[in-house]
Amino acid sequence: MNLRKWMTLFGTTILIGGASSLIAGIIMLLCDSSFQVVVKTGNDWMFNVTMMALAGLTFGAFAHMGFFAYLMLNYIARSIIKKPYYWVALQGFVAVFVLAEIGYWTYDSAFPAATFWLIPLALAAVSLAVAWWKVKETTAGAWIPTLFYMIAVTTIEAMPGFQSGKITSLIFTLIPLLVCNTFQIMRLHRVLSKPHASASAVSANASR
Repeated sequence: MNLRKWMTLFGTTILIGGASSLIAGIIMLLCDSSFQVVVKTGNDWMFNVTMMALAGLTFGAFAHMGFFAYLMLNYIARSIIKKPYYWVALQGFVAVFVLAEIGYWTYDSAFPAATFWLIPLALAAVSLAVAWWKVKETTAGAWIPTLFYMIAVTTIEAMPGFQSGKITSLIFTLIPLLVCNTFQIMRLHRVLSKPHASASAVSANASR
């Protein structure tokens, strides 16, 4: 990892955040005309679309901050906890706890009644799909860390949406964060790979 790769990852992440928010916002706006990012100028459709894109850029930057925080946490935890499987087990426990906590937050709240089970189920399903994809491209050891990152870190980043009490705000917050976090966790092993080493291996195999 060098500065150029890091800045490329950051720039791509915020652009993905802007694009995913724009797409999700337009779909929500078409399905529900009452959905507005800016209530004050709610009749100005184009202004709301512009604000959706700008909000998405913010989500992308926030997601990258969360990604950096997770990498630092993982580095510190692995330095302090001598037995790696303890840290892995702790991440698995926290991921399950967070899903249960989401149900607790949203049960009997301003959110629709089905939110308390639908949001944790959807978040778990997306996280499992991403973890499976990550394991397919790396190793089986990526299962729990990926689930922890996709569930716990995404939930922390989406706290403003949970605090809003509005399902539309929560969905509009969660979608770009999930997209950005999926991109970052799937991009990490590619960024850290050594192309020259791969090229040497290919050359060696070709010479046999």
